[in-house]
Amino acid sequence: MSKIKKEIVSRKQIPINFRASRPKIVQWLARCFLRAFGWKVEGAVPPVASNENLILIAGPHTSNWDGIFGFAAILGLDAKITFFGKHSLFKQPILGRFMKYMGGIPVDKTKPGAGLTEVAIANMKKLNGSLIAMSPEGTRAKTEKLKSGFLRIAKAVEGQIFLGAFDFGNKKIVLDKFYNPTGNMEKDLAWIREYFRQYQAKRPENY
Repeated sequence: MSKIKKEIVSRKQIPINFRASRPKIVQWLARCFLRAFGWKVEGAVPPVASNENLILIAGPHTSNWDGIFGFAAILGLDAKITFFGKHSLFKQPILGRFMKYMGGIPVDKTKPGAGLTEVAIANMKKLNGSLIAMSPEGTRAKTEKLKSGFLRIAKAVEGQIFLGAFDFGNKKIVLDKFYNPTGNMEKDLAWIREYFRQYQAKRPENY
């Protein structure tokens, strides 16, 4: 059995070019948090070129607990990840600072041309290789259809899509594999929605 599997979470599970180099105490605290709740991170993101753009989609997203364990995993992995959130959250003193520290970028959807997809594409084109994390559901509430933004982002920045998952049944976050879109958006969304069904959501009724 490899060392990665024995550990709760390790920075070895992500490529060097996607590491944030945060203080070791921060990484240690995150690992202690996951251990205290009995959680772990399984799998790994394979090495990629330094200028590669990756879109990590994670699901099923049904609860605020997804974010809590997700942030702990990001810190434990020492991952340098970009994500997007409501601009109002970033205005809160403590939460706003934490979200920016974690790589968050505020999005004001009330402004013309400021949709999440457009903002994501604009930001990723400025970077020489980036890892963006997002939920294809776009909400914790029950939805009948996944949003296609991640497919459009991947195409626009010539990035690869990587599948991750929250599995509350087995208390683990899974870094699984790449997904190659077929070009048929409806088929891709249906496949990914079905893919996430193998993992137990915090609130299954919302998926």
